[in-house]
Amino acid sequence: MVGDYSTPYNFAMANGTSGDHPISDLIMHGKHPFPPDIEDLVRRLHGLNPSIFNELAHAPFDWEAGRHLQAASTLMHGLIETHGDPIARRRLVAEYRNATKK
Repeated sequence: MVGDYSTPYNFAMANGTSGDHPISDLIMHGKHPFPPDIEDLVRRLHGLNPSIFNELAHAPFDWEAGRHLQAASTLMHGLIETHGDPIARRRLVAEYRNATKK
């Protein structure tokens, strides 16, 4: 359930049900929580490394709300291009976090 403020990131643990997380909504339930270009990148990245979204914490909720879409696109393009390189992954995720600090 989105909006459970008892967790550190202001959302409850996703359990795979429709509406609990925008990534599972897209991948498992066929919903369209993101703009088409972001959906394409999410699908491509998920196909390469589904666990990468664990490192991104609340970011998909921001994308669902239309926030940080350019930074998300840059991040996911970089992650796709450097797939398998953990050093590049950590750098890209850190750059995304710095670019989207509230």
